[in-house]
Amino acid sequence: MRTVAFENVEVTLADLLRQVAQGEEITITQNGQPKAKLTAVPESYIKNGILVHHTGHTITSEDVAAALAEE
Repeated sequence: MRTVAFENVEVTLADLLRQVAQGEEITITQNGQPKAKLTAVPESYIKNGILVHHTGHTITSEDVAAALAEE
């Protein structure tokens, strides 16, 4: 598993996504503390090109933004 500082994510995002697509997991840190894990989305979570939570609920960008705002 690779670790990347938050400050470097934007610069390396395309490269990180290629690595994730190949099966690697990446931990994103902020101030040296793990904050997020970047992994590939399991195919079972995708229906008709839409990301669906394991409970069957669609995950929207608003859901992600709200979850991040809670931190």
